[in-house]
Amino acid sequence: MKLLKINFLYVALAFMAFAFTSCEEDVTDDNELSEFVSLEERKVIEITPTESAVIQTKIYATPSNTSRTVNLYVDSAPANTNIDLNYVSFPSSITIPAGASEVPFEITVENYGLGAGGKKFAIGIQSQEGLNLAYSTNSVNASTLALAPYGAKLFKITARDYCPYTSVNLSIKFDNYPEETAWELYDASFNVIASGGISGTTITGYAALGFADQSTFSTDFCLESGDYTFVIYDDYGDGMYTSASVQGNYALKLQDGTILAQGGGNFGSFQDTAFTIQ
Repeated sequence: MKLLKINFLYVALAFMAFAFTSCEEDVTDDNELSEFVSLEERKVIEITPTESAVIQTKIYATPSNTSRTVNLYVDSAPANTNIDLNYVSFPSSITIPAGASEVPFEITVENYGLGAGGKKFAIGIQSQEGLNLAYSTNSVNASTLALAPYGAKLFKITARDYCPYTSVNLSIKFDNYPEETAWELYDASFNVIASGGISGTTITGYAALGFADQSTFSTDFCLESGDYTFVIYDDYGDGMYTSASVQGNYALKLQDGTILAQGGGNFGSFQDTAFTIQ
């Protein structure tokens, strides 16, 4: 199996925030896992079709004077994992030696049909008594609650075909009605080259795809130079607006952060934006 160099487009490392009430709580003298343990937050990799790549990552923890073992799992929620797991491998458990604050491990991904938009999967740390996991405001799918506490962070990985042109990311934060949202991307000849939440002329939305209220959808495109038009739709006709305090939004960006299209709130039935890839 040939391993390729990976183009890491962006890496968000998990921040470790420690709150101790006394020095005695910094380290445990028994085998109870009372310390903070976390993974990275997100990573995107590009792999040439039919080849494989290795993701070098780490598990982070507060040091302890005892060795600890944690178990990893894949969150099966469709919004977090849609890759064929037969082409993904990683250790099911990791031992954190006494005194260690981080432990490296590898995830291997084979590219068999990832496509330009890519496939994704999310890895989490299984809950166990005394284990203090990192938390985020994003909810965990109900089917995984037995594995991890509600809100526990997941390491989200997107693997896609190597892009020889310009990589563009689309991120959509839904309001309370993901079933109403859909989008299309057109080329200069107004051919639909990518879409989501729509079948023909019927908006099917994202709730049917496993996306919860106020969750986030993200995908990537590999675009050649030229003119494009991005269109986002709302089936109800009030945009991504639930209330003054609950509004959805979207952004289409280059990897350097340059914004090609963005919007949110009440934009009516649709909003379209033309942009050019140099």
